[in-house]
Amino acid sequence: MSATSVTSATSVVSASRRRAAVRLLSVVAFGSLALTGCGEGKEPADPTDPTAVAASTGKTPWAGTKQFVTVDKVWAEGGLTYLSVRPAEKKVNTQFDTWEIIPGTGAFTTVTMAKDARVLLTAPVRGDDASGAGRGEPLPSSQAEFVTLLTQLDAGTAAGVGYDLSFDGQGQVAKLQSLYRP
Repeated sequence: MSATSVTSATSVVSASRRRAAVRLLSVVAFGSLALTGCGEGKEPADPTDPTAVAASTGKTPWAGTKQFVTVDKVWAEGGLTYLSVRPAEKKVNTQFDTWEIIPGTGAFTTVTMAKDARVLLTAPVRGDDASGAGRGEPLPSSQAEFVTLLTQLDAGTAAGVGYDLSFDGQGQVAKLQSLYRP
């Protein structure tokens, strides 16, 4: 076989593969546009913004999900506990064997805790007086105790604490766990 026939055979195969790849990519792009609702004049909802999710889907914000958040304030009213939260990010700080909390931006959102929600607290939220337990060991607490402890923390310390929240199917906090910060 001559060098010319090998080159032309290779270019025919390459052109054929390119056309197939372009067709496949076109189908994928069109499918993703259809699935996300883009092209309808609407931006897809930001999954970390519960208000946007509720407005775009009609579902209760964060229902059935786990979120990492910072808490602006907490209060009890009418037998329920409320949290003003904003999504945040956590990264492992290997130098000090702890977590680095990166606060989110944007508005805080109010969420309700389920009446039977589990509350697990570490230092600095629970303080240092837990006998026999390490500061990073999460210990159970009542919702009322959590409200009291968090409101007693100075604002700078409270702002630096992150929480793992688990939401039930109704969008209420079913579990709250603070992350250890030395």
